Amino acid sequence: MSVAAQDDPPPSKPAPPSDAKAPTVAASSFSGVPKLNPDDEDDDVEPTMVGRGASAPPMRRVIVKAPLIQIPFDDLATTDKPAQADALFLVHATAQTDKGLRRKKNEDSLGVLEGSNLFVVADGMGGYAGGEQASKLTVQTILDAFRTRTFEGEAHEGAPAEASELGRSIQMANATVLEEAQKDHALAGMGTTVCAAMFSPNKRRCYVGHVGDSRCYRLRDGVFKQMTADHTMAELGVKGPESQALSRAVGIWPTVNIDIVAAIPQAGDVYLLCSDGLTKMLSDDIIANVLRNEEDPKVAVERLIFFANSRGGKDNITVILIRVVPTDWRPEPFRPASVRPAEPDES
Repeated sequence: MSVAAQDDPPPSKPAPPSDAKAPTVAASSFSGVPKLNPDDEDDDVEPTMVGRGASAPPMRRVIVKAPLIQIPFDDLATTDKPAQADALFLVHATAQTDKGLRRKKNEDSLGVLEGSNLFVVADGMGGYAGGEQASKLTVQTILDAFRTRTFEGEAHEGAPAEASELGRSIQMANATVLEEAQKDHALAGMGTTVCAAMFSPNKRRCYVGHVGDSRCYRLRDGVFKQMTADHTMAELGVKGPESQALSRAVGIWPTVNIDIVAAIPQAGDVYLLCSDGLTKMLSDDIIANVLRNEEDPKVAVERLIFFANSRGGKDNITVILIRVVPTDWRPEPFRPASVRPAEPDES
């Protein structure tokens, strides 16, 4: 398990990116790279795959300007807004990662940087120790960029500063993973998904940086919606089992297309970041019902992981639950979850 959480001073699955519309790829041309070493896993576990072009030729580390795809989730969310003198809301988060029942190791990583209202989930891929290493490096690089306020590469014209910084930090992680893979042959081809949410309480904005099939959801007034779109081979026209292979991942090519989803948070919102170990085991309806019916975020996270394991637990499971609360909010005393919570109603 790799978990990064920083707020203190530091100690002394993907096709080549392109701004053009992706071409259709025939299923017969698919050549996958397994996320896991099949010799180390049970036959029933279906490893995540990445499509053709997953391995790039050796290159030295270069920080290039990654393509940033701005996606408004709320009207006017992609427009920049002057910062207010005082915060308009607070965010409170609970996070947990679990190995699941079938995997021998945890290749997921998560990170929380409270001072920057930054939350990151990464789901690694690659045999040997590659997946674990890639997700850990990605989370650490993104957190370090915000902690030190050091963003390599050019800023993105026409994008809010926070959106550009989030995109640049993901591109920095992309370069770091690729560089480490070139240093060690055993790590060749390693990569990771990433889903990172950064909240700006003074501008009333949330930016979600996204590559791969880890997801971000929002629950508002009882309505549960997926904010991110999975980057899989299906978007390139591939059909059949290979359609769920990743079309983008961090650390495979010198640059990667990065989605930045922009939203306008409101008090009472709940945001969920998770790896696909949760969403492959539980339907959106089940996840939504847990969040609607459980007010304690720690209990809600525990229940989501419990239910995912109770339905097979075939993959690592990582969950970050973020609540948007008024500035005068105070946390309730923790209420422990029951040992075996009742199965949720899917209706």
